[in-house]
Amino acid sequence: MGKDVLVTIKSTKKDSDNDTEVIELVSPGTFHKKGNSYYILYPETVISGTENSTTSVKVAADKVTIVRSGHINMRQVFEKGKLHRSVYQTPFGSMDMTVLPLQIEVDLTDLGGSIKLEYELTLNDNKLGTNTLEIKVRPK
Repeated sequence: MGKDVLVTIKSTKKDSDNDTEVIELVSPGTFHKKGNSYYILYPETVISGTENSTTSVKVAADKVTIVRSGHINMRQVFEKGKLHRSVYQTPFGSMDMTVLPLQIEVDLTDLGGSIKLEYELTLNDNKLGTNTLEIKVRPK
């Protein structure tokens, strides 16, 4: 169905005190186009803290949707300037989550490419700060 690819994920979290945490990982995954949308699927790892989960990224014209399922269940929708609410489910309980995208950059072709998302993240009405998520897809 999809092409085997390597997916590089770099997550940068900056809290209100400007303390920064960076996590970067590389995972095998699949990449394909269906209709006018691109899809990236990859398994999560221990490094991300969400092992035993699978992440799928759907990139449509003006929207990026990230769905994680398994040990952790969540859905994040990124549309510039639009606040999206969802539920972040863990084995320890659920939290309300809001995402407000500040910047969305997508440069994907049938060969791969990159996505960069900068957004404000809130869990249970507590603003956690500004996050940047960079996803790069390249042939294996």
